Amino acid sequence: MKCKYLNQFRLSEFGWTVESCTASDRPYAPSISELHDYCKGSELRKCPVLLKKEGVRMNNSLISENFVAA
Repeated sequence: MKCKYLNQFRLSEFGWTVESCTASDRPYAPSISELHDYCKGSELRKCPVLLKKEGVRMNNSLISENFVAA
């Protein structure tokens, strides 16, 4: 399963492929091992960038739910 945050750019059919991750706030180019293990591999849910992004989203939703309940 390919990660939905992985973007691939190629200028021509036979050119180099550049892959970037958009899960973070800053531009990030995953390493070859990260591409193999997380971005294109079966361990997508263990990706440290994705875990950080989901952790922030969860914390924000918990804060807003607590604020509304108060």
